[in-house]
Amino acid sequence: MSLDSWLFLYFLVTIPGFLGLALVARFGRSARARRGAEVVLLTGVVALLVVVVQRAVEKPVLWPAVALLAVALVFGVVMHVRSYRSPS
Repeated sequence: MSLDSWLFLYFLVTIPGFLGLALVARFGRSARARRGAEVVLLTGVVALLVVVVQRAVEKPVLWPAVALLAVALVFGVVMHVRSYRSPS
């Protein structure tokens, strides 16, 4: 399997991982689970971004998707860092 396949598979695995941690955080009111869910989501976005960038080299029509994923990643990282400053 190529790196693209592994990264896309990792992205697919992060979806249920994020949902599970988000449910634990919601019902258990756990700040650690919430932050863990954020990290899982952000790493999934990074993996998908790498895959889409590699595909965009072949198909330039995907560059708007790359830009949207990059904006989502930056926004997610900023929100994650801010969550450490504010009390849970």
